[in-house]
Amino acid sequence: MSNTAYAVVFHGEILDGFEHNQVRYEFARLFGLDTDRLEQIFTQGRVILKRGLSREEADHYIAKLGEIGALARLEPPHGVTPPAQDTSATAHAAPAASAVPASRPSAAPATSVASVALPSSAPHAAAAPAAMSDSKEERRLPFEFTGTGGEFFRIWIVNRLLSIVTLGIYSAWAKVRTNRYFYGNTRLDGNSFEYLADPVKILKGRLIAFALFATAIVAEKINPILSIAFSLLLFFAVPWIVVRGLNFRNQNVAWRGVRFGFDGRVGEAVKVFALWPLAGVLTLGLLLPLAMRHQQRFMIENSRYGASHFEFSASVKQFYLLYGVCFLIAIAGFVTMSIAGTIHPVLSSLAIALTYFAVFAYFKTTYTNLIYRHTMLADHRLDADYRIGSYLALVVVNGLLIVLTLGFFAPWAKVRTARYAAEHICLHATDSLDNFVAEQRDAVSAAGGEIGELFDVDIGL
Repeated sequence: MSNTAYAVVFHGEILDGFEHNQVRYEFARLFGLDTDRLEQIFTQGRVILKRGLSREEADHYIAKLGEIGALARLEPPHGVTPPAQDTSATAHAAPAASAVPASRPSAAPATSVASVALPSSAPHAAAAPAAMSDSKEERRLPFEFTGTGGEFFRIWIVNRLLSIVTLGIYSAWAKVRTNRYFYGNTRLDGNSFEYLADPVKILKGRLIAFALFATAIVAEKINPILSIAFSLLLFFAVPWIVVRGLNFRNQNVAWRGVRFGFDGRVGEAVKVFALWPLAGVLTLGLLLPLAMRHQQRFMIENSRYGASHFEFSASVKQFYLLYGVCFLIAIAGFVTMSIAGTIHPVLSSLAIALTYFAVFAYFKTTYTNLIYRHTMLADHRLDADYRIGSYLALVVVNGLLIVLTLGFFAPWAKVRTARYAAEHICLHATDSLDNFVAEQRDAVSAAGGEIGELFDVDIGL
C-alpha cells in the first residue's frame, strides 16, 4: 500500500442518474450541515473533504460518496503524478462513478477541511483501513438529539389547531409530522433516523379504534352481559393490537436506509400479553415480574434491524429485584406517612407525594437501564445510565411548567425528555457500522424486501 497522502475533493458535481435535490439532502444528512453551509459547499467550486489519506482510504471515501450520488475526486499531493484510479467500488454503488477522473485541478480556493470533516459514520479512514486489521475495537457511540423546543412548538401548535378544525382527522398527519421531527433530530454515529409512515394508514387504524370504542359504549347501553362479553373480547384482542402496532412502528423506522422490522406472532403474544398478566393478577402480583420479563423479551427479540434480530439477556431475578426494591420503598413510605400523620395531616400528604415520586423515579430509571443494558444487536450492545436525581428533576420541572403555562410548555417538555434520553443512551459498537449496515442492506435485498403487514394500518400504539 502506498504511503502517499491523498485528498478527497468535491466540486459540487452530481453523478448521472441521481436527482440533484436528493443528493443534496443525503449530503447534508451525512455531514450534519445546515442549509447555508450546504449551499456554500455546492457552489464553492472546490472543497477538500478529507486529506492525509492512503490510496485505499481515499478510494473508500469516494465510493461511499458515490453511493449517495456525490461525485468526489482523488487529488494527490503537488508534484505527484496520480496513478490510475480504481473506480470499481464506486461503479458498483453508482453506474456513473466509473467515469470519475483521477483528479481535476482548479484555481478555486479550497474550503477548510476542518469545517466539513466527515462524521464517524461516513467512510471511515481512522488509523488504517479495515482491511489491514482483523481486530475489533469497541467504540462508544452516544445518541444525539438536535431538536429545540421553539422549533417543535411551531409544529405542535399547528397540529393542535388543524386537528381541532378537522374534528380529529388531521391528527394522523400530526402524528407523522411529530414523529418525523423527533426521529429526524435523533442521530447515531452522525446519521439521523427516519420515520416513513403514511398518515392515511394511521387514519385507518384510528377509525378502527373509534369503531371499537363506539361499539363498546353501545353494548353497555343495550345489555350489561353483552358489554362484559365485548370487554373480554377486547382483552384477548390486545395481543393482536400489540403485534400490529409494533409491526407498523418498526417497519416505518429506518436508519441509514435500512428499515427496522418486527416478526412477532399473535399466538405467542397471547401468552405474554394476556395469559401471563392474568396469572400475575391471580397470584396477587407474585408473577407480575415474570410476566413483564416475558413481554420485554417478546418485543425485543422479535424486533430486527434489516435481517439481524435483537437479543435480550436480562434474567428473571433482575426483574424480581426491581419489583422488590420498589415494594420496600413503598413500605418505608407507608411507615413514614403513618408517623407523619400523627404530627400533622400536611406532613402525611407530603410523605405520600414523596413516596410516589421515589417509587416512580426508581422504577423508571432502573427499568430503563435494565432493558438497554441487556439488549444487543449482533456484536453491538446498547447501554443506558439514567440517574434517579436528574430524571426526577426533569419530570418535576416539566410537570410544574406544563401546569403553570396551562399546557403550552408541553412541546419543550417533550424535547427536554428526548434530549435527556439521547444523552443517557449509547451504543457500544465492536466493529465498523458501515460494514454492518451494508450486510443488513444486502440481506434484506436478497430476501426480496421487507415483509408486508397483513393489515397495513396503525392500530394506535
